[in-house]
Amino acid sequence: MQRLNADTFDELYRTYGRRAQGFFLRMTGYDRPLAEDLTQELFTRIWEHRSDYRPGEPFETWMYSIAYNLCKNAYRHQTVVDAYFRDMLATSSEAAPPSEALERAEQRELLARAVQRLPEGQREVFVLRYDEELTLEQVAAVCRIPLGTVKSRLFNALRTLKKQFNS
Repeated sequence: MQRLNADTFDELYRTYGRRAQGFFLRMTGYDRPLAEDLTQELFTRIWEHRSDYRPGEPFETWMYSIAYNLCKNAYRHQTVVDAYFRDMLATSSEAAPPSEALERAEQRELLARAVQRLPEGQREVFVLRYDEELTLEQVAAVCRIPLGTVKSRLFNALRTLKKQFNS
């Protein structure tokens, strides 16, 4: 295959887009919105990193290695989110079990207020990461800060929130 340009990119999307989405559907337990997002992210990354593709090597191998890494990142993200909310609900469930819709709404409101009390930098990365579901790299690009700074701010935000819900 030749170098990736706009014409070959369109052809690649038509050829591999559905296959990639099918891969993501299977990998995400048939979470269609997530699979669609990952497919879009895959082709965005293919375009952004088109200079990394080496003509003569199988495109599919390169594409699926990117897709696989996206899945791993999605799994890590979901693990962190699940752990965070599990911790939050476990500590707040002592006061009120989250079985009722009203109680869940109250917990969401408590979380929203706690997030608003975070320092600005921590609040920004928390909201972009968990509310807007951006990748850490995207958060770094949006905030125009190094990836390491995003990670430390997010760690500190989660630690602060956990302390607030444990007290």
